[in-house]
Amino acid sequence: MKQTQIHKICKAIAGLGPLGHLKASGTWGSVAALPFVCFLAGYMWLVLLTLIAFVVGVLVIRPLIQGQQDKDPSFVIIDEWVGQLAVFCFFPKGCLSPILLIFGFLFFRLFDILKPWPASFFDRKVHSGLGVMLDDLMAAIYAMIALAFMIKIGYNI
Repeated sequence: MKQTQIHKICKAIAGLGPLGHLKASGTWGSVAALPFVCFLAGYMWLVLLTLIAFVVGVLVIRPLIQGQQDKDPSFVIIDEWVGQLAVFCFFPKGCLSPILLIFGFLFFRLFDILKPWPASFFDRKVHSGLGVMLDDLMAAIYAMIALAFMIKIGYNI
Protein backbone atom coordinates (compact mmCIF):
# COMPACT_ATOMS: atom_id res chain seq x y z
CA MET A 1 0.00 0.00 0.00
CA LYS A 2 1.42 3.35 -1.05
CA GLN A 3 1.49 5.84 1.80
CA THR A 4 0.41 9.40 1.19
CA GLN A 5 2.47 12.29 2.48
CA ILE A 6 -0.20 13.01 5.13
CA HIS A 7 -0.03 9.37 6.28
CA LYS A 8 3.76 9.60 6.60
CA ILE A 9 3.47 12.82 8.62
CA CYS A 10 0.84 11.26 10.89
CA LYS A 11 3.06 8.20 11.37
CA ALA A 12 6.08 10.37 12.25
CA ILE A 13 4.08 12.42 14.78
CA ALA A 14 2.35 9.39 16.33
CA GLY A 15 5.67 7.56 16.61
CA LEU A 16 7.59 10.59 17.91
CA GLY A 17 9.94 10.25 14.97
CA PRO A 18 12.23 7.23 15.25
CA LEU A 19 11.35 6.45 18.91
CA GLY A 20 8.25 4.53 17.88
CA HIS A 21 10.40 1.99 16.08
CA LEU A 22 12.66 1.13 19.03
CA LYS A 23 12.16 -1.93 21.21
CA ALA A 24 9.99 -1.09 24.23
CA SER A 25 8.73 1.93 22.29
CA GLY A 26 6.06 2.83 24.86
CA THR A 27 8.71 3.15 27.54
CA TRP A 28 10.77 5.39 25.26
CA GLY A 29 7.70 7.52 24.61
CA SER A 30 7.29 8.00 28.36
CA VAL A 31 11.00 8.78 28.83
CA ALA A 32 10.81 11.39 26.05
CA ALA A 33 8.18 13.30 28.05
CA LEU A 34 10.35 13.72 31.16
CA PRO A 35 12.50 16.64 29.92
CA PHE A 36 9.30 18.56 29.14
CA VAL A 37 8.04 17.76 32.62
CA CYS A 38 11.27 19.02 34.19
CA PHE A 39 11.07 22.36 32.38
CA LEU A 40 7.31 22.93 32.49
CA ALA A 41 6.08 21.32 35.74
CA GLY A 42 4.27 23.79 37.93
CA TYR A 43 3.31 25.98 34.97
CA MET A 44 0.11 26.06 32.96
CA TRP A 45 2.31 25.49 29.90
CA LEU A 46 2.52 21.80 30.81
CA VAL A 47 -1.27 21.53 30.95
CA LEU A 48 -1.58 23.40 27.65
CA LEU A 49 1.06 21.21 25.97
CA THR A 50 -0.69 18.08 27.27
CA LEU A 51 -4.09 19.21 25.99
CA ILE A 52 -2.78 20.21 22.56
CA ALA A 53 -0.77 17.00 22.23
CA PHE A 54 -3.83 14.97 23.26
CA VAL A 55 -5.91 16.50 20.47
CA VAL A 56 -3.06 16.11 17.96
CA GLY A 57 -2.70 12.47 19.03
CA VAL A 58 -6.39 11.76 18.46
CA LEU A 59 -6.18 13.35 15.01
CA VAL A 60 -2.98 11.67 13.79
CA ILE A 61 -3.85 8.20 15.08
CA ARG A 62 -7.20 8.09 13.28
CA PRO A 63 -5.87 7.67 9.72
CA LEU A 64 -3.21 5.22 10.91
CA ILE A 65 -5.68 2.72 12.38
CA GLN A 66 -8.59 3.25 10.01
CA GLY A 67 -9.33 -0.07 8.33
CA GLN A 68 -6.53 -1.85 10.21
CA GLN A 69 -6.78 -4.91 12.47
CA ASP A 70 -4.32 -3.46 15.00
CA LYS A 71 -6.16 -0.61 16.71
CA ASP A 72 -3.12 0.45 18.77
CA PRO A 73 0.06 -0.28 16.78
CA SER A 74 3.26 -0.48 18.84
CA PHE A 75 4.92 2.34 16.89
CA VAL A 76 2.20 4.77 18.08
CA ILE A 77 3.68 6.25 21.24
CA ILE A 78 2.29 9.78 21.32
CA ASP A 79 -0.27 8.37 23.76
CA GLU A 80 2.47 7.36 26.22
CA TRP A 81 4.15 10.74 25.78
CA VAL A 82 0.91 12.59 26.55
CA GLY A 83 0.08 10.27 29.44
CA GLN A 84 3.47 10.80 31.05
CA LEU A 85 3.08 14.58 30.68
CA ALA A 86 -0.38 14.38 32.25
CA VAL A 87 0.95 12.63 35.36
CA PHE A 88 2.74 15.81 36.41
CA CYS A 89 0.26 18.45 35.22
CA PHE A 90 -1.00 19.35 38.67
CA PHE A 91 2.09 18.94 40.79
CA PRO A 92 3.70 22.22 41.85
CA LYS A 93 7.25 22.87 40.66
CA GLY A 94 8.56 22.93 44.22
CA CYS A 95 7.26 19.39 44.68
CA LEU A 96 9.21 17.99 41.73
CA SER A 97 12.22 15.86 42.67
CA PRO A 98 14.17 13.10 40.93
CA ILE A 99 12.46 10.51 43.13
CA LEU A 100 9.02 11.91 42.27
CA LEU A 101 9.92 11.74 38.57
CA ILE A 102 11.03 8.12 38.93
CA PHE A 103 7.91 7.09 40.83
CA GLY A 104 5.68 9.02 38.41
CA PHE A 105 7.33 7.26 35.51
CA LEU A 106 7.07 3.81 37.13
CA PHE A 107 3.46 4.28 38.25
CA PHE A 108 2.45 5.48 34.80
CA ARG A 109 4.13 2.55 33.04
CA LEU A 110 2.59 0.10 35.56
CA PHE A 111 -0.95 1.43 35.09
CA ASP A 112 -0.48 1.72 31.32
CA ILE A 113 0.47 -1.96 31.17
CA LEU A 114 -2.15 -3.22 33.65
CA LYS A 115 -4.95 -1.01 32.26
CA PRO A 116 -7.32 -1.12 35.24
CA TRP A 117 -10.93 -0.17 34.48
CA PRO A 118 -11.91 2.20 32.82
CA ALA A 119 -8.59 2.24 30.92
CA SER A 120 -9.26 -1.33 29.79
CA PHE A 121 -12.69 -0.27 28.51
CA PHE A 122 -11.18 2.49 26.35
CA ASP A 123 -8.47 0.14 25.15
CA ARG A 124 -10.88 -2.65 24.13
CA LYS A 125 -14.08 -0.86 23.15
CA VAL A 126 -13.22 2.59 21.77
CA HIS A 127 -11.55 1.86 18.42
CA SER A 128 -10.34 5.27 17.40
CA GLY A 129 -7.59 7.75 18.12
CA LEU A 130 -9.67 8.85 21.10
CA GLY A 131 -9.66 5.34 22.58
CA VAL A 132 -5.90 4.98 22.12
CA MET A 133 -5.32 8.31 23.86
CA LEU A 134 -7.89 7.85 26.64
CA ASP A 135 -6.51 4.60 28.01
CA ASP A 136 -3.17 6.34 28.62
CA LEU A 137 -4.89 9.36 30.13
CA MET A 138 -6.58 7.01 32.59
CA ALA A 139 -3.22 5.43 33.41
CA ALA A 140 -1.92 8.95 34.07
CA ILE A 141 -4.80 9.69 36.43
CA TYR A 142 -4.08 6.51 38.37
CA ALA A 143 -0.38 7.44 38.54
CA MET A 144 -1.28 10.95 39.78
CA ILE A 145 -3.44 9.45 42.52
CA ALA A 146 -0.68 7.04 43.54
CA LEU A 147 1.86 9.88 43.73
CA ALA A 148 -0.51 12.12 45.67
CA PHE A 149 -1.19 9.24 48.09
CA MET A 150 2.54 8.73 48.62
CA ILE A 151 2.97 12.41 49.39
CA LYS A 152 -0.10 12.49 51.64
CA ILE A 153 1.01 9.55 53.77
CA GLY A 154 4.22 11.38 54.41
CA TYR A 155 6.66 9.64 52.14
CA ASN A 156 9.22 12.39 51.66
CA ILE A 157 9.75 12.44 47.92
